[in-house]
Amino acid sequence: MKRVDVSRFSSLVRKHPELLIGLALAIPVVLLYLYALTTLEVKSKLLFSTASALLVFFVGAISLDLEVGSLGLPNFGKVAFFALGAYISALLYSVYDVSYLVAVITALIISSLFGYVLSIPTVRLRADYFAIMTIAGGEFIRFVFQNEKRWLWAPSILPPHTPTQIISNRAKIELTNISPFNMRLGDMDIYHVLESIENLLRIRIFTALDIDQLFVWEVTLLTVFFLIALATYWFIERIRRSPYGRTLRAIREDDITVTSVGKDVFRFRWQVTTISAFICGLAGVMYAFSFNAFEASDFRPELTFVLYFYVIIGGLGNGKGVFVGTALVTLFMQAASVEAVQRNIYMHVGPDSPLFGSFLEILQLDIFINPFNMRYVVLGTILILFLIFKPGGLIPEPRTDNEKYLSLLTPYERARSDEAVSARQSLTEKERLFEGTEDENDS
Repeated sequence: MKRVDVSRFSSLVRKHPELLIGLALAIPVVLLYLYALTTLEVKSKLLFSTASALLVFFVGAISLDLEVGSLGLPNFGKVAFFALGAYISALLYSVYDVSYLVAVITALIISSLFGYVLSIPTVRLRADYFAIMTIAGGEFIRFVFQNEKRWLWAPSILPPHTPTQIISNRAKIELTNISPFNMRLGDMDIYHVLESIENLLRIRIFTALDIDQLFVWEVTLLTVFFLIALATYWFIERIRRSPYGRTLRAIREDDITVTSVGKDVFRFRWQVTTISAFICGLAGVMYAFSFNAFEASDFRPELTFVLYFYVIIGGLGNGKGVFVGTALVTLFMQAASVEAVQRNIYMHVGPDSPLFGSFLEILQLDIFINPFNMRYVVLGTILILFLIFKPGGLIPEPRTDNEKYLSLLTPYERARSDEAVSARQSLTEKERLFEGTEDENDS
């Protein structure tokens, strides 16, 4: 029997402590998801909803990470671009009979324009004020969609066809009703090939997971979503590894120094805000296509903060971390929504409780705690712990070797860079001394 090299594992954990943290977080989540999967008669439905949610929110989360992770702009209004992408694409096709491709392109253009317009008065603000302004922008869009009946509501499906907030996604409904997309995989020849592979390898993965119950449109949708997510990841990683991306990180770390060497910081900020709005609008289009219908109440501010869960837990400033964070949180949220998990994994705290019984009897409270109604409490607690003890996330941002790039500068450029750093340090020292003088005067 081969001995396990404990010392090697301990050395690896000391060198990469995020591995141990990741395992401590991933193992309970995966076990909960597997339990939820085993309680379902048709397992493929949960697999499809999990995979589609993972891909949609990964695109939205990586667009947020471009702003907050690479540039340091905390955008708290990302839900607005989800809403714009979803509403505009669905309304133009379902209500105004515009070609779906034109509808999607129009939705992405409008999302980008709103991001640009929102950035004009906000990119010159401090990070905290920028966050407040973006929250206001997100709520503005939601209230417009919620109250503008003439242009942004759709006729109801049932007579008398009065306007309603519920937007029916006709493109999705049409796709699911045409051949061969309305066929199940089990009815197609390709599934028999998969069964033959199973018999040859003596495994029962496809059978155990009820893959034969998936429709062709579900597989097609997942394939398209995967390609979009992959292309988005590739595009943003190219930005990060380019000189443009290095400038964004420099602005995040010290925008005054970047300004002193001749860079227009505000131009970079509105460009990134616009690019991020375009990508998040694309996530909104994907979000809309995941449902047969949706309404304005689906786009509340908590959707933005769920994106922050993904980014902070996974790791700011890198796409791999965003994907890991999105995967873990999505698995937990999907497992918590399964009825058997809510029914079988719970704790009852009521008037008969030995610890808080009398207090709860006075308040007339009877509380059932399960993974679903505690999901935001659990995620919020994990988020706080990460911010305190592991702010870099499970996969921290790769460090940049600045000396490698400084060696490429001419002596004149290197002198200007050194002068800028010295000026920044002097300014920081003056601010510190000035604050100390103010404290003395106040005392």
